[in-house]
Amino acid sequence: MRTGNRKFEVSVILTLFNSRRFYQHALESVLDQSFEDIEIIFVDDGSIDGIETELIPIIKNNENFKYLSHSNRKQPLSLNSGILISSGKYITFLDSDDEYKYEHIQERLNFMNKNESIDLICSDAEFIGKEEDMFVPDAADNNRMIHVKDCIMLGTLFGKRKVFLELDGFKDIYSHDSEFFNRAEKKFNTARLDSKSYVYFRNNPESVINKLKKDISNNKKFDFKR
Repeated sequence: MRTGNRKFEVSVILTLFNSRRFYQHALESVLDQSFEDIEIIFVDDGSIDGIETELIPIIKNNENFKYLSHSNRKQPLSLNSGILISSGKYITFLDSDDEYKYEHIQERLNFMNKNESIDLICSDAEFIGKEEDMFVPDAADNNRMIHVKDCIMLGTLFGKRKVFLELDGFKDIYSHDSEFFNRAEKKFNTARLDSKSYVYFRNNPESVINKLKKDISNNKKFDFKR
């Protein structure tokens, strides 16, 4: 049975949660990529800011857009939902308050084409914000803080479709991105790309990490299992 849906070289999964005020820059950075065979998958994790009133009209007019909305399940499970409806040979991610530089996708495709045995890559990023805000709880020891440059960052993950499917996606825990990369290293060929084409912003008070740090300061408990 054919549905007429295209398959794309790259699927970009962009999760949303009350992101109406700032997601446009993230979206524009994907649309402005030098590489064009990209589908964009929006996964709305139970937003209550009316973002769907903006998204649905543009989705209807763009065959490379997909939109999925469900109850609030947190980012890891939202990412898994996006993976399941994706069609790309490669899958990657973008937080709704971050951006790609112009050659971000093409740079990764070039690397993968030159290194066909590699299944999954991550990279460094360009960090925007105050230095004191760049420290996050260490998943290995939640009593200490580490700099984000020392972390595996979700938005820099770029890999073959089989990696995400065979590993059954992300676990619903803190630092799900680094935990996923650690699992992938045991089964697949991984590499770290010397690139700062992912732009990471730390000035959004609604970001996942900012909310987490606030909750930790209020003595809430989290699952830090790896």
